[in-house]
Amino acid sequence: MTISRRKLVGAAGLLPPFAAAFTLSSAVKASEPETSDAESCSVAVIGAGAAGLAAAIAAKEAGAVRVVVLEKTALAGGHMMVSSGMLNAVDPEGQKRFGRTDSAEHFFRDTYEGGGGLGDPDLIATMVRSSADVFAWLKSLGVEFDPALYEAYTGVYPRAHRTIQARSGMAYSRALMRRARKLGVEVRYRQRVEALVMHNGRVLGVELTDMDADSPQHKTLMAKSVVIASGGFGANRLMRARWAPWISMDLGTTYSPGRIEEDPATGDGIRMAEAVGAGLVGMEYVLAIPFWGGRVLDYPGAEIFLTARGERFTDETASWDTVLADLTAAGGSDFWVITDSRSRKGSTFATKVQQGLVESAASLKELAKKMNISSAQLSEVFARYNEAARTGTDPDFGRTRFLQELKEPPFYFGRERFEVHYTCGGIAINPKAEVLYAGSQKRPVFGLYAAGEVTGGVHGKFRLGGSGLLDAFVFGRIAGRNAAQTSLIDAMR
Repeated sequence: MTISRRKLVGAAGLLPPFAAAFTLSSAVKASEPETSDAESCSVAVIGAGAAGLAAAIAAKEAGAVRVVVLEKTALAGGHMMVSSGMLNAVDPEGQKRFGRTDSAEHFFRDTYEGGGGLGDPDLIATMVRSSADVFAWLKSLGVEFDPALYEAYTGVYPRAHRTIQARSGMAYSRALMRRARKLGVEVRYRQRVEALVMHNGRVLGVELTDMDADSPQHKTLMAKSVVIASGGFGANRLMRARWAPWISMDLGTTYSPGRIEEDPATGDGIRMAEAVGAGLVGMEYVLAIPFWGGRVLDYPGAEIFLTARGERFTDETASWDTVLADLTAAGGSDFWVITDSRSRKGSTFATKVQQGLVESAASLKELAKKMNISSAQLSEVFARYNEAARTGTDPDFGRTRFLQELKEPPFYFGRERFEVHYTCGGIAINPKAEVLYAGSQKRPVFGLYAAGEVTGGVHGKFRLGGSGLLDAFVFGRIAGRNAAQTSLIDAMR
């Protein structure tokens, strides 16, 4: 029996990364693949999240004739749908309203230093310099932003914007889908892309399984260019074990706590790119945060973290990896988070209260009783914390950022635990969002682009809060524009 190269490439995407890379290295030397029966388009986009939708819109606006988005789940939006929606952007006018200043240089420094000096300076510069344009673009799509500026958790500086809607992630998703539909972008659901079709060093399309049919059907979609925007690998425990074995296998993800199988971030695009020889960057940098428990704020400075015994154990405004290390050193796996009535609650507040994840207490005495700790001990902890907030001096943990004291009941509280939130590593790209081959020469794979969490190199070892969506929007739009240009050049040949 003769097996066509097209079938060989499709099967290779299901093999372990090292085996797939070996198989495909031979397959790309094969004769012209059998594609006479395959559907074709100008640009194929893998994933309908923030990066994928931004890429599809940009490709269509740049002149691509037919743009098809392939989404493996039944909904568009990806992780953007459940995000807090914080978006970092350089906004001089907004900063001026609050008597502050900001600049791309300042943002660059915060990002580079926040990532431990491991981020690619060219990628960081591209992201921060494009932030104002992305902010304006989203407003042009009808997204309405709160005039206040926030410091997103671990965002270092108050440059984050949030929408006026309670669920910012949903607001972005609706705006992008509205624009995509108007432009005639085709979004297809339950399309699981298995592999890239390659020939003579260039991408020709993708192999996929159509799960939306009466029975799963294996298909080929030919494309002049392909954008990988399929997200990270936080929900793939085997990939986590391979690249970041120190992340506990017990940790779920912030997308679907307790139901990791529902999280679409399974590293599909990374495996496919690696299989055709693409380079990977920073795969060991996996970010875990507390999200779906007692936390109800989208910004730091207005809450206190306590162990199960009712003791402070960390600087609550420190980076999440520091908080996790301090929690582990204190012998805990989860912790209490407490705020008061003065703080501005985030988009998850109502849901958490309804689900019983967050409770309220009318006094410190009631709070201590519900937390099952000594009332005298809790009063002492709060008195010491509020003194530090008043003076700006924290003798216990060196915290310097306090937005308020915690003394106005009712107090809101709940238990929190860490879950995997973001993978900083992924496919190597350049500022044009071109996928790069592994090795020192940094050659691009012709016709192949990537954007969003599926890529690596932008954030180094740690991503600032508020920069995840920005990264996706910036490089999604760049990938879409360049993919469209490639498709148009190819069509003129």
